[in-house]
Amino acid sequence: MTEFRIFGYQLDAESNLRQLMALAKRGHEVTYLAARTSRFKDLAIHVQGFRLETVLLRRVTPILSLILFELMVAWHFLTSIDRYDVVILNDESFPALFPFLVLQHLFSRFPVLFLRIASKPVEVGGFLRSLAATSAYVLSIQVSKTLFHKIFFISPMLAQSTSLEFDISRNRVGVWPSSVDADVFDPTLMGKSVGRLRKELRLQGKLGVLYHGVLSKGRGIMEMVEAFRILKEESTRAILVLLGDGPARNNVLRYLYENELREFVQVRGAVNYQEVPTYIAACDVEIVPLPDHPWWRYQCPIKVLESLAMNKPLIISDIPANRWIVGNARVALYLTGTTPREIANGVQTFLATRNRLDPSLGRKIALEFSSEKIAEMLENQALLAIGLSHRLSGRH
Repeated sequence: MTEFRIFGYQLDAESNLRQLMALAKRGHEVTYLAARTSRFKDLAIHVQGFRLETVLLRRVTPILSLILFELMVAWHFLTSIDRYDVVILNDESFPALFPFLVLQHLFSRFPVLFLRIASKPVEVGGFLRSLAATSAYVLSIQVSKTLFHKIFFISPMLAQSTSLEFDISRNRVGVWPSSVDADVFDPTLMGKSVGRLRKELRLQGKLGVLYHGVLSKGRGIMEMVEAFRILKEESTRAILVLLGDGPARNNVLRYLYENELREFVQVRGAVNYQEVPTYIAACDVEIVPLPDHPWWRYQCPIKVLESLAMNKPLIISDIPANRWIVGNARVALYLTGTTPREIANGVQTFLATRNRLDPSLGRKIALEFSSEKIAEMLENQALLAIGLSHRLSGRH
């Protein structure tokens, strides 16, 4: 196997970090550069060949911090360009692209460039921040479609739609989905803590429905909470467990208080990553009611993969993102829509038909999205790009 050195910068999801660590385990040298504040220490990662480098930001402001980080990254590139065979950026990295474009003409040895697009800008908030995010997204793709070796999208649907929108050549497009840590999300590792948690959640004799992830208006959170008001009124024995935090948290708490729903909807807040599998195991079904909106339509929801890895059945919205992962496998019930009434109907239908599902099929699906699978794909793509780059430059 040919060893190469890879550099990942500001890849936004934790799953990407795991994928790059898996790449290091395959025998490559991998450097990951990220920002941190003085409140957080560097992560203790002990993977041979993997190096985490962080940039300290003493004060965090939405725009200035990003600009400062980009400048530090640009300096890092200028002083260490010969260290890497492959450099991976995301669409927020556009300000740092200019040094690369200049260096491409100054150095005969220039690394292979990959761009990773996780999604279109979602739930950015504020006109200026939304404008900045959208501009960076568009400009990154416009520049990368001719100067980068490959643009990776989180799903084949997003790759196809964006390729048509921006007229990107097929040979420059790839798919780099989210991944699940199958070692952490492993149902065989669950012990007595599952029973204790189920008792703590007061799920005995009731259907435990789990949502884990960001609590935000655009993800169907309030519709889901309102659905449980309907279920309460119709005497359906079900409890919703919200695991996570986000801007909609206060609205949820207010709604629960006003509608006397605190026994039917539990807001647990954010927990340690290692605790999430226990919550999935303790509940009876995971619900992912993402609406059919451009933000989510062509995504690759990690929470779906994590639940599948735990062999847990799902209640999910009928959008291309979920169809791509689950298909017609008997592990999920698709909602007919994402209004409160339709979500409530979905929970009631699950209660009546759950025995028709076979959630034990889920882990096999999830393993196709493991960190190791993604690392193998990246390795193959990198080796192909490096070989092509060498042929075009006349090097052997």
